[in-house]
This record gives sequence, structure tokens and C-alpha cells, in this order.
Amino acid sequence: MDKLVQYLLDVIQSSYQDLEYLVPCGSFLGLFDERPIKRTRTDGPRVFEFDDSESTCNSIRHLTLTAIASGTMPAVDVLRVVVDAVRNIHDASAVLDIGFRSLFEIYQKRLSFHCANRYTTGVVGGTFGEEYLILTKLFELHRPRTWVAAVRLVSMVTKSAIGIMYGGTTPGEAPSLSTGTHAASLSEISGINFLPEAVCRETIRVVWRLLLDSAATERQPASVLGSARRTRWQIRFDATLELFDCFVGRSGQCLGRPLVSYYTVARELDPGAAVAESGLLTDEMQAIVDLCFARKRRLGRILLPPDGSWPLISHASRAHTVKHVYDQPAYALVRDSLTFEETERGPSANKYVADLLYQRAPTDEIFAAIRNHRITKKKAMAAVANDSYVPNRVPGSVAVEESVDAEKHEVAQLLLEAMAQRIEQTVRYIQRQCDFETLLNERKLNDNSDASMIVPRNIQYWEHMNEIADQLYYFVLFDAIPYKAVHERLYSLVFPKDSDIQAGGSMRRRDNSYIWLLLQLFHIEKVAAGPIRADLAGDEDMLDQLMQMYNEQQIVSKDAFYVRDLALQAAMSHQQEKISDNQGVKFRHPRMAVAMPFAAVVFRLRQEFGRWFREERPELLAGDTVCRAMKTAAVSQFRQYAVPNALYTFLVPPREAIGQLPSGPLTTYQQGGRISTLLLDNINVGGKHRLLQLVYKMMLAHEMGPQFQVDGRPPAARDGITCVSPHVVDTVYRLLYNAPYSNELMMKEVLEKLRRCDEAMVRGGVARLAAPTLRWLYTVYQLMNCRLLRFFKYYAHASHLVHHLRHSLVHVTHRQLYGSLECFALCLVNLQHDVGFLQALLDPGYHGVSLEPVRPEARPVRYSKPAVAWFACAMLARNAAVVIARIVAMRGLGDAPGLVLEDCLASLALQSLAWAPAVLRFLPRPVRAYYARASSAESVVAAADVRRLIDARPEHRALVDAGAAPGSEAALVALYADARHRPLFLLTLWELLLEGPRPVIPVVRRVLLAFPPSQMSACTAALVDYIAAAVDDVGLGTVGPLLDSLMFTFRFVQHEHVVFGLVRGVHDLRGDTARLALVRHVLLGSVEFVARLAEWQRLDFQGRYWADVDHWRKQEAYLARFPEYFEYEAQLVKDGVPVDPPPALPLPIYYETAMVRLLPVLEFALGRLIEAEDRLLLCDVLDRLGILYRLHQVPLTTLMNTLFVFFDAPALHDPTVMRSLALSLLDMTQQSFTPEFTRFVAGGDWSVDAGYVCRMLARISRAIARHLRRPEKDALPESHYREIPNPILLVLTECVVELLTWWCLHQAPASEARLLARPESEAEFRAEEAARTKRAAAWPVARLWLDIAMDPAAHPPPSGATYIHSTGLLANVLPDELMAFPFVQHLTNIVLEEPVLKTISRPKRYFSFVEFALPATFAQPSPLFAATAVFNSYEQNRARHMVNRPNTYLTLLHSILHYGGIGTFNTLAEVIRGLVASGQLCSDIQLLYLCATVGPILYRLKDHESLYVQILGDLVSAMAQVCPHIESLDIDTSTDAVEQVMDFFCFVKDQFDPGRSAWRTSYKV
Repeated sequence: MDKLVQYLLDVIQSSYQDLEYLVPCGSFLGLFDERPIKRTRTDGPRVFEFDDSESTCNSIRHLTLTAIASGTMPAVDVLRVVVDAVRNIHDASAVLDIGFRSLFEIYQKRLSFHCANRYTTGVVGGTFGEEYLILTKLFELHRPRTWVAAVRLVSMVTKSAIGIMYGGTTPGEAPSLSTGTHAASLSEISGINFLPEAVCRETIRVVWRLLLDSAATERQPASVLGSARRTRWQIRFDATLELFDCFVGRSGQCLGRPLVSYYTVARELDPGAAVAESGLLTDEMQAIVDLCFARKRRLGRILLPPDGSWPLISHASRAHTVKHVYDQPAYALVRDSLTFEETERGPSANKYVADLLYQRAPTDEIFAAIRNHRITKKKAMAAVANDSYVPNRVPGSVAVEESVDAEKHEVAQLLLEAMAQRIEQTVRYIQRQCDFETLLNERKLNDNSDASMIVPRNIQYWEHMNEIADQLYYFVLFDAIPYKAVHERLYSLVFPKDSDIQAGGSMRRRDNSYIWLLLQLFHIEKVAAGPIRADLAGDEDMLDQLMQMYNEQQIVSKDAFYVRDLALQAAMSHQQEKISDNQGVKFRHPRMAVAMPFAAVVFRLRQEFGRWFREERPELLAGDTVCRAMKTAAVSQFRQYAVPNALYTFLVPPREAIGQLPSGPLTTYQQGGRISTLLLDNINVGGKHRLLQLVYKMMLAHEMGPQFQVDGRPPAARDGITCVSPHVVDTVYRLLYNAPYSNELMMKEVLEKLRRCDEAMVRGGVARLAAPTLRWLYTVYQLMNCRLLRFFKYYAHASHLVHHLRHSLVHVTHRQLYGSLECFALCLVNLQHDVGFLQALLDPGYHGVSLEPVRPEARPVRYSKPAVAWFACAMLARNAAVVIARIVAMRGLGDAPGLVLEDCLASLALQSLAWAPAVLRFLPRPVRAYYARASSAESVVAAADVRRLIDARPEHRALVDAGAAPGSEAALVALYADARHRPLFLLTLWELLLEGPRPVIPVVRRVLLAFPPSQMSACTAALVDYIAAAVDDVGLGTVGPLLDSLMFTFRFVQHEHVVFGLVRGVHDLRGDTARLALVRHVLLGSVEFVARLAEWQRLDFQGRYWADVDHWRKQEAYLARFPEYFEYEAQLVKDGVPVDPPPALPLPIYYETAMVRLLPVLEFALGRLIEAEDRLLLCDVLDRLGILYRLHQVPLTTLMNTLFVFFDAPALHDPTVMRSLALSLLDMTQQSFTPEFTRFVAGGDWSVDAGYVCRMLARISRAIARHLRRPEKDALPESHYREIPNPILLVLTECVVELLTWWCLHQAPASEARLLARPESEAEFRAEEAARTKRAAAWPVARLWLDIAMDPAAHPPPSGATYIHSTGLLANVLPDELMAFPFVQHLTNIVLEEPVLKTISRPKRYFSFVEFALPATFAQPSPLFAATAVFNSYEQNRARHMVNRPNTYLTLLHSILHYGGIGTFNTLAEVIRGLVASGQLCSDIQLLYLCATVGPILYRLKDHESLYVQILGDLVSAMAQVCPHIESLDIDTSTDAVEQVMDFFCFVKDQFDPGRSAWRTSYKV
């Protein structure tokens, strides 16, 4: 560049004397009637020093063309120097005109050059677009004459380029593309890429923003133009509009030949909110900007759903729903054009946080939702900021980087507002449920009250307040929300800011619940020592506000509740030591006079509690009655730590009283009391937190075993006590359930310790762990497996918890510990319901649960197939494969881009798993394809081979002959130490036992103890296969008792392993009479098992285990009759024979038995029995073993999963089977099903009509609208103890169970014929799927539901759209074939049959900037779009009585697509393709309607290339099909709908397809 500049300078200086005299010519400057004035420029840098001579400009032109032709420098660099030179010519000089004419000639030459070489590769130099952009530098000096001349120059160059691009090599030839086509960047499509869209956009942006900058400084001076009186700025404005008309193809020879789309111009001309709010825009510019804004708003109503307030359902919504369409950066530009009311109808972070809090979502999930919102919000703000123009003189335009404090403040505001909404809603609900008007003295005391405690009859509503208090306590404890902000916000609920409600105002807004909530926070030490102490030491403003919020009428009303209504008095008592001048406080706060009469109750409760505690009376601490429990709960409000410390002393008394667990004398514990569930539920949150801390610190946190503190000495172990009391363990899970937020950190610490112990297994196995650690592990595994599975199912890190067991499942050799671990692993995997589990399997970088309580950072996941298989146990591997198949069927893989399903399946086991056709039949296609390709059949060992092995190795006789040759035992141990021989051992033992002798138990035991515990399920499966092959020859009468002896007498094999081996899925059970007979025997005919089952039934273990006060007594009674043995020593102990080697360390049994370990295997077997299609056996098993499901932590979810996976299984299409299934798995007293379903389960008839559907739809809608209602049944368990604490998910699950049950009953007539058809090949499977889809399309319930959802009369106020969203949500929770697919396919009917969509929209001339700038055009209003009601908000249409079916269906379709997966998108793509192929599309509104269906899902479609291209191509084809039907379309006229469709296409290309081939492919289509 420097050489070029010097070269030009040298030539100009040498030829200066030969330059001709300047001849003025004003083709560019003729707009001005002023004479050129010669003046010297002194501002700005300049490359050349010019005089005003024409020869200078002629030399510039000549030298420039010569320099470009020589090829020594790129043409772009040459032109940049020349343009800089022209910029520095004096503004009023006539030479400036010559310079501009020279530039025009230069660019004409460049156009000819580029046109001649447009098909030549390897041409030196830049593109014409790069050269064209250099001209924009002419605008930067803000000189009126230069600026206008530059615009004219750019316009002329642009017109020349357009003429060549559309006409061929020279202007004047016929256009190469059809006129009137206004697609974006037609030059790219035609192949003549002179002025690409990016170049034109940059030019528009530069010109418009420079014009905006000059508006404030050059608006006033007037030009000497006679009567026109146009200012210089107006001249520049008009010239700019002429240039814009060139770009959009509305100027003279450019007519119908656009370079950019109107969407592009509208986007570039909108300067952003900063400029719009600053008042910088002139009236003319403001009119243009308003027009662009209106155009963007019309586009926004197509791209963004008008009713998009879809609730976020914890553990039901797919992962993509958290990052909703309104937050996407691509949509941010059009979202900002919507009105406040329109954006309020969409989703938001505030709504999502409120939804999650209402649904009791885990804290990590809440913070993850906030984090996702912040990430997408930042991207969206960056996109808007990048597209906005902020001049330096606009106040506040300097962007401020967000700090950590600002982020923390924003999170606090989100949480606080969501909590305030929930608190206010709950308080108002309680006020509606209670009678606070009737005074207490007008009635007798309640039956459950006494003179010192008032409790209302119905206190179920208080569980909502306890739950809110727990959430609020957590957020304040961990600094997510500051206490002062909570106090101020609750005070504003009673006395809103800027309100006329004064301190003595409405009593109705006051409520003691607000004071009670604040009182919970007083027990946080940093709150009491911080803001509370500061307030009491100062002006006591917060204390005064508590007085103002106090409602003195509630405590004397009919529904008074002392726990709540004594909150103010309790707060004063709690802080009495910090109140300055106690005697004068009543004078400083006069309202204290109305509260002090009840202070005596607080004093009396304190005295009574202290007296009972000193007298060691357990009645008050046990909380056996409502009144006593509430007394203790009230005391916990005003005594810091007094109640939790007393309760801990009650649980673990100081006096020594040793009890023994059923495991033996080495498992002892300190006997103590049992605290009632009611008391634990109602003590203050700080008390729960403190009590759990004490239990964890003293009983569950030390590797030295339980710790005891006596007489103030440091905690230490106590001689003779090795284990924790059962009542202590019960207290732990109860506290975790009723205060999950405040106590979550303790659970994280336990999980982290489990992970560290798991890693220690790799380094040295169980040998590295001390006895207390083994007891701790076994206690924790039992607690999680038998009591906390419900907690873990909805835990934020549930999908990754399998990492905490991975190494232990391989390296644990302690058989009792392994049995519990294996059972827990089965149950934990069965809990999985989301693709997060698949991601966890391929996430080797996982390193535990973060202990950070607030704002956990997102950890990027890099998928990698593990080097070592996950499970060495065959049972665990097969169970995990079935669970993965269920997740793929129910959730799909669309939310896990980059995840390879084959890697997940291959990582489960060392060898590929073989599956029978009966199993493959119900697997989703991707899983089925993998196993059909990768699996190989398992072979069964022949009896002859076993006999030969026995004959070849005579040492086998030692197994049944105590007098065998010496060394036989050692030889057997050595033989079967080889992993290849292990599966044969049980087979040889079986063959030997068939001959009749008893086994030599010590020998058998030594061999089996050498087997890894994780291999026993595979060895047992080999034995079961061997037995099944011999049943027909030997007979079940011989096989059955011998198998029973192995399972129950000698305990050589586990009962659950035998059940698994029979139904593990390798063999097709359809028609396999031998295996089915063995299944019947093992589960129903075994004498030993039947005796155990009878004893279990006699003891009557309750499903509501948290309320079963006799559970521990029942457990002891069962284990006393049927003790547990884990190392094959059962018969030796019974016979009194010494056990050698001695058993391993006995571990404490709290909840686990053989029945508990059988349950997850029974769940696995249930699926295989359904596949076996033996209805009689299935019913018998369910009826006899259904009582075991009382132990099941998630029976309702298990039933839903079973029905979802096997909803088309012929075995279930029978009323008897469905009744048995429901009665076995469900405890109907814990569920709230409809009366129709309850009647069916009880044996009655069931019919589905419109009333049934309306009631179910209303129930779901009320739940997602966060309505609090009284439970339909009084006997339902507390919310936190229910299987599904999320009220929305609970309702959805119950509705899905009912609908799938009805589907199965509806298929009953055709089920008999389908039982005979047994598909075995992939072609038969697919044919069956096609038939199922047809049957689903004819399901009357789906049709009825759609009709009701589309009927506005069935949507009562206040929110009819909620009913539509309920349908969209339910359709995606059910199998897609039943509702989602038929509802999406209904689009065809809507598009082709609705009259409003068949109309043609209003004709409309293409917009011209020059015409719009005329004075008569500015004030003309734009007429309404004819089909506006179709694209309006559904709620708005309801309010205006403009409801129409297309609009209602569009709202429903958006909801289905929002909650749906890729399968739903595929169906939509098929429907759109079918509409195009039908040839029946005839109107532009139909086309616009199709675009509106796709608009909200574009950001998800772009990740699926083929689907994205197909849908776009079909929409373009639809446009080509529709346009010939519109007579008004020509070079000058379009229609409203076509205009919006073109903006839609341009938006798609601009935001989702820059530089990609998909858009070009769509055009080729």
C-alpha cells in the first residue's frame, strides 16, 4: 500500500504542469445552485494535497486504471487509496464532481471486468462487492455536497450492477430471473455474485446510521432552493431513500430487480431501543423506523407463538423446554418488536422458577434453569446489541459488564418474586379455607385441643406453609436471597408500595402466616446476629412492621392455630434478650397491646415443655397426638435449638440401654424413643435442620461408628454399641422428605462420601475399609434403597448416581454388602426416566455432586465410551438395557445431540446381550436395530457334557461324599477359580444332587465363596437354562423340590437370581411350557417361598411405611422366623455345625430382606411375562405377589412405565389382567383416580364420555395453573410423602395410567387374534407398528379429546389457553401414536377445510421509500390484515369473541411441538409434504399458516439437517404452488400474506442458514 501511494504521488507531481484547465460540470453537484467556493481543508488526515484542477482527477482516473491493469497491487487496495484521495477534495470544489465522475467510470470498468471473468477461476484481486464497499467511505465526512454526491454515485453504480446481474452481460437484455421475485440475495442464486446481500446490507447500515448521526447537527440550516425550502439534510434524506429503492428493486430500471429483501432493510433500518428512546430520530426517519418495526412485529407474530406460556414441568418436560423460543438469540430481534402484553403471554424465567418452586423441584434444577436463562439471555442481548446502533451522544449508551454481584442480585430477585407469588397464593388459599370471622368464644374448643393449645380441625393446609418455609429457609441460609429483602417483600404483600393502605388499613390483607415465615428465618444464626440484631439495636423498623402485619383477629377466630397465631409473640420471646428497654417497648409500638394478652400462652408452653423434659416424660417429645405435637412445634418457634436438642436426647438417651439387631450380637445399638411423623413435620425448619445435623454428626458421619457425648466430654464411641438405632434411621429419611431443601446439603455429603468409598474399592476392595465404614455403607445403602428412592427419583443428580456405585459393583466381596448394593443398583437404574442417564453412561469426567449449595456451575459433558463395561453382573446389565430402551421410547434422543446410542448399549456389559424376538418386539427401533446386529444367541450346556466333566474329574464326588479323596476340595477350588469353568459348577452340583445324596456343605461353600458375587446371577442363569432343558425328561415333581432346597434350604443360589435366570430375555417364553412351568413353581408353587409370603402377609407391612409405628416390630418378627444368610452357611447354622471359614462381618439389617431384594427382579420379570402372553400366569403372579408392591417406592410410576412400553401388548388387552395389574401395583388409598377408574378396578364397568374427558382436562389444567385445592380424598398421604410430590406430574401420571388402561380395554376385541400372531422378524415388527398406528388413529378417546380441546365452550375462564396447553402436554406424555401424531395430522383438515384459510389476502403494492416519503403518504393508516384473528392470541380472541378453529388449533399445535420430540417433527414434516403433494393449496393464507406452524421450532429443527431441509423445501414448493392462484401478483403488487411469507423465508436464511447449503438445497427443491 505504501508503495502504491508513493507511486501515485510521484506521477501526479511530475505531470502537474501539463494538466488542462478545469472545465466545471455539475452532474453530481447540480442539486445545489451555489457557486463552487475554493477553500482549504484543515481537518482530518489526507493522503494527497490537491488543487482544484480537472487534470488532477483525470490523472487519478488514468493512473488508477493503469495500476489495476498492471496487476502489481490488488484492485481493492488501489481503489481504497483513490477513494481516500477523492474524499479529501474540497467540498465546494468543482473538481469534486470530476472526481466522482472518475470514480463512476472506474467502477464501470471494474463491472465490465468482473462480468467478463465471472466464470473464470483464479482471477487476481477481490470481488466487486469488496470494491463496492469502499465507496461507503465517501459518507463518513458528513459534508452535505460530498454526501449527496456519494449517494448518487452509489446509486448509479448499483443500477449498473443490477442491470448486468439481471440482464446478462450488459444492461438492456432480458432479465435472467422472473420479474417480481423478491427472494433474498437473488444474485447468489443466479450465480452472478456482484453485489451479495452482505455488501448491500453493510451499505444500507452505513448510510442510514450516518444519516441518523447528521440529523441532530444538520437539520436546521436551510438551502437556497427558492420556494421548496428544503434543508440540506432533507436532500440527503431523499437521496438516501432513492438508494434504498434501488436495493429493493423499486427504482426505475431496477423495478422488480431487488438486491436485498424488505426484511433485510427493515432489520437494518431499526437502530434499536437506545436511539428510539433518545429522541434523535427526525419525523421522517421515525416514520420509516415505525414502518420497519411494524413489519418486524408482523413477522414476530408468525415466528413466536401468540400463546406460548407453556409451564415447565419438572421431570416431565424435555430438556429443550428450559431454553424456550422466547429466549433464543435468533428470535430476539423480532421478540423486541412485540407489545408487553404479547411477550407476557410467552414463557419467562420468572414463570419457570415459580413453576419449579410450586412443583417442589430440587434446588440444583432451579439454579440450572436460571443459569440456562442467563446464558441464552446474554446471547440474545448480544444479538440485539450487535444489531443496534448506539451513538456516543446517547446518554447511558455505554454497556456495563455484569459483575458477580449483579448476577447474584438478579438471581435473588427471580427467586424472591417467585417465592412471593407462591406465598401470597398460599396464604389467600388458606384464608379461603378457614373461618376467621367467627370468634372462638362463640363455639366450644375443638376436640383435638386443650386449654393451652388451639388447633383447627383441618390442618392439612399447613403442609403447604411448611413446604414454603423450607424453601425460604434454604435460600436465605445459603445467601441466595437476603433476609432484609424477604422481610420487605412480605411486608409489601400486606401494605403494597405506592398504595393508600395505611398501617390501620384492611385487616383482610394481614395474616400471621407472614410473621410465621419470617420467624423461621430468625433461627438462622447469621440472620439473628445480623439484620435482626441491628434492627433491634436501632430504630426497630422491622419490629414495627411485624406489629403492623399482625392480625389479632385470627387468634380468637374459629380456625385459630397457635403455631401460626403466636408467631409474633414467639418472635418477641426469641429475641427478648436483644430488645433494648423491654419495659418501654409497648410505648414505642402501641400495636403490641393487641398481641401481649396471648404472651402468657407462650410462657405457659415453655414452662410445660421444660417440666416434661426434666421429668423425662416421653409424651410431649414423641408427639403421639395432634395437640402434643403442636405444643412441641410451638415451643420450637421461640426456643433456639431447645426442641431439636431435646428430640435428639429422646432418640439417643444418655443412659445406656443396649438393643440387638437381627444380624447378631455384633450389631448392637443404643435404644431410644421414636418420634412421630406429625411432630417432625411441624417443628420449625431450623429445628429440623439442627436435628438432622446432630444425627448426621453423631451417628452417620464418622468412620468410627456412632458417637456419644456424655457429661460434656468430646464425642466418642461407646463400648458395646456398633450400630445406629432403627428409630434414628427412620428420623433421617422423614426429615429428608419433609424438609428436602434445607437438608439437601447433608444428602450431598453422604453421596460424596459414597463416591470416595467407591473409588477406594479400586485401590484395595473391601479390605481397605474398616468395620465401622462397612456398617455405615450397609446402613446408607439400605436407607437409600428402602426409604429414599422417591427422594432420588426426583433428585437433580439422579441420572449420575450410578457413578457412585460403579467400582463397588465389581470389587465388593462382602456378600451381604454386595446383595444390598446389587438391589440398590437395580432400583436406581429402574428409577431413570430421562436421557440424562444415557449421558451419564458416556460421561467419564464425572467427579461427584457439587457441594456448592447455590448457583452450581455447568460442567461441559464430552461423550466417551468407557474402556471398561459398566456392569460385571448380567442381571444389572440386562436391566439397564431394558431401562435404556424405555427411555428412548418415552423421551427420545433429540435432547442429547452427539450422543451415540450404540456406545451406551455396548458399554453395559463385556459381551453383547442376546434378546429373544418376544423382547425385541417391544423395543424401540434404534435399540432393536443395535441388538439385532450385535447380539448372538446363548447356548445351553448339554447334560451329556456335564456328565463327562464329572467323570473326567472325580474330585466332584467331594461335593456329595464327605469321604472323598484328600485334596479333592482344593482341586475343586482351583478348577473353578477359572472364570471359564464357573458357570459349570452349579450344573455339576445339580447333576450330583439329582442322584439323591445331600451335599457336603463345607466343600460346596468353599468353592462358592471363591466366586465373585457379581458373577452369581450369570452362574444361576446357566443353571436355570440347564434345568429348563431337562424339565420334560426329569419332571417338575423332581426338579421343583430340588430347586427349592438350593434356594431356601442350603441358600446356594438366590431366589431373585433364579427368577431372573428364567425370564432374563434370552429365550422366547411364548409357548415355552417348561420355562413357564418353572416360573409358576418358583413364584407360586415353592413351599418355602409360599410360607415366607404368607408370613409377610400376616405381619401386614404397610405401604405408608412412614406412618407404620410397628414396622420395626414386624421386621424383627419376620427375620426371627426367616433369618438372613449370605455366605451359604444357613444349614450349617441350623445344624449347629461350626462354620469354617467363619462368615464375614455381620452388618446391621434395618429394612432389607429377601422380599425386598426380590421386588426389582419382579419388576423386570413383569415385562417378560407380558411378552410371554400367558394371561393366566400373569394374573396369578400379580394376584399372589401384589402385596410385595407395598414395599415398592414408586409403584404408580412403575405401572405407568409398564403400560407405556406394553400398551399394545395383546396380553394386557384384557379387563381381568388390567384389574390385577392395577390392584397389585397400586395402593388406591394413596392415589386420587377418577371415580370411573376406581369403580373399574373394584370390578365395575367403565365408560368414557365427554364428561369424563372434560373433568380430566380440567384437573390437568388446574394443576398446571398452580391452583391449590382441597384433596379429593381426606385419607391421602401428606404431599411430601407421596410417591410423586410434584402435583402436576402426579396428576399427569394418574391420567396417563387411566387413559392407557382404557386403550387396553378398547383393544380387547381384537386381542385374541393378535395372541396367535407371533412376529419374529424386523419386517413383521414394522408391519405390526403400522397396524398399531392405524388403530391409534381410530381411537375414539383421542378424537373426543381433540373435539373438546378445540371447543372454546369447554374452556372455562380465567385461562382457556391453559386447557389447550394441558392437551399438548398430555399428548406428549402418552405414546405419540395415541394423541400427538393424530393431533398433528389434523393439520391437513384445518388447512384444507377451514374457509378463512382459503381466502386470498388483500393485494398490496410493493413498498417504495421515495413514495412513502411524500407528505401525503406519512399519515395513511395501514388497513388490518384480513386473517388477523387466525394469528392472534387465543385469549385475545376469546375476550373479543373472535375465536376460530384455525387459531385454536394453531395454539394446540404449538403446545404439542413445544413439549414434543423429533418423532412429532417427523410427523409434521410428513403432513406438510402431503399437503404440497395433494395440490390442493390455493391461498396465501394457507401458506402463511404453514409457516406459522414451523416458526416456533426452527431453532430446534436446525440441528436436524435432513428434516430442516425437507420442511423448508416443501414450504418453498408450497409457495410455488400457491402463487399462480393469486391473480394480483405482478411486478408491482404483492399481498399481505405473501409479504409475511417472504419475510419468514428471509428470516430463516438470515438467522439459521448463513453460509450453509440447506437454503440453496431448498431453492433447488
